[in-house]
Amino acid sequence: MKKVLLSLLCLVAITSMVACSKDKKGTEDGKTSETSNEAVTLTGTGKGFGGPITVTVKKEGDKIISVEAVGEKETEGIGTNAIDQLPNKIVEANSTDVDVVTSATVTSQGIIDAVNNALDPDKYPAPQE
Repeated sequence: MKKVLLSLLCLVAITSMVACSKDKKGTEDGKTSETSNEAVTLTGTGKGFGGPITVTVKKEGDKIISVEAVGEKETEGIGTNAIDQLPNKIVEANSTDVDVVTSATVTSQGIIDAVNNALDPDKYPAPQE
């Protein structure tokens, strides 16, 4: 009888602890982060064809709401096409898993890397010069 009572008491204690814990979202690397629908602005850096590319990412919860890219040394009419087009593709896809801009592969990859750096700097560190 004592064993049954003790087992029941342990079960109640464990259930109470689980029910009172904070709601957290698990991540791929095992870390947890609290979810928030509050808008945040993040910055990241990537390596373009002509030099560094800096992005500003606005995110609300898990949704990317805007991406702005700046690459002052990118080739006019080639790299600048990627800077103009790719941020909108990333917002529409809500992901960096998008096709690169034709003839601007290096600049496109630099923008993707910069957005990844903004969203998860531990997993995607900024390039070293």
